[in-house]
Amino acid sequence: MELTAARRPFVYVPLRGHFEQNRHVRYRLERYRAGRCLLWDEATPDRLADAVASEIDRDPDYRPVETNGAARAAALLAELI
Repeated sequence: MELTAARRPFVYVPLRGHFEQNRHVRYRLERYRAGRCLLWDEATPDRLADAVASEIDRDPDYRPVETNGAARAAALLAELI
């Protein structure tokens, strides 16, 4: 998400069999139209090099990342105190 917020192109390779990386992280990045997923079993050196080369000069069109999470959390905690 840091790369998404910074609007930097990137390639990510979720670990095979890692539920959170393959489901939650991938779903969230897809919602933001961020990054390019390369599946572990497809991440040969040539495919990885091609993916990086195709992303490196791309101008990202990511959805904006919310930056007020700490303020929202503080407000929720303040209500409890």
